[in-house]
Amino acid sequence: MSNASTIRRQVSGTQQLTLAPLTSAVIGGTATAFKLNDNGLTLTGGGVVPLAAGVTGLYAGTGQVLHIRAAGVVTSSVADVDLVLSLYQVPASLLPIADTLAGQQTFTSWNLIGSSTVAPVDTALGNQNFNFDAEVQLAADGSLQGDFWANVANVVTQQVHMTTPITGLVGEADLNFAMVATISTTTTTGTVITLDEFAIDLK
Repeated sequence: MSNASTIRRQVSGTQQLTLAPLTSAVIGGTATAFKLNDNGLTLTGGGVVPLAAGVTGLYAGTGQVLHIRAAGVVTSSVADVDLVLSLYQVPASLLPIADTLAGQQTFTSWNLIGSSTVAPVDTALGNQNFNFDAEVQLAADGSLQGDFWANVANVVTQQVHMTTPITGLVGEADLNFAMVATISTTTTTGTVITLDEFAIDLK
């Protein structure tokens, strides 16, 4: 839920500019980024639109902590499906991202902040919640440092420190973030991952 400290926020829905759920038919066993819904009339206008902190002068070299958070629900009617959620930093030089499945599944030059522990999700478990949190700081030299933790289908990823910072960022323009889901099956039916909220807050 957004609050007075929320900088950017995306929520799930069926309209343009809301987050579309990921299904096993779309993912096909390949790591896939969440995207916005296309326009119902033109069938375009969605795509992977990372959350951007904005170029404000408030973050680079100031010690300001950005809290990136994601929460949602996963369901599956298929047995023995494993789910992993990952958070990436996306350089501004790679924007905009093509509104194609290839655009959702090509992470060349994206920088991984962290991934959740593998979590089993299957028909016996019903609706399973997930949340993913990270706290990062952008140093004056363009390095991004921080921690992340997660709980996916009751499988907890304890707080993990980024021992190797992401380096070479040009500045606040590179503070763009995207969530990616990976499932361990190529079946075309059965699994739906809904990212209810994806947001950046000031800590």
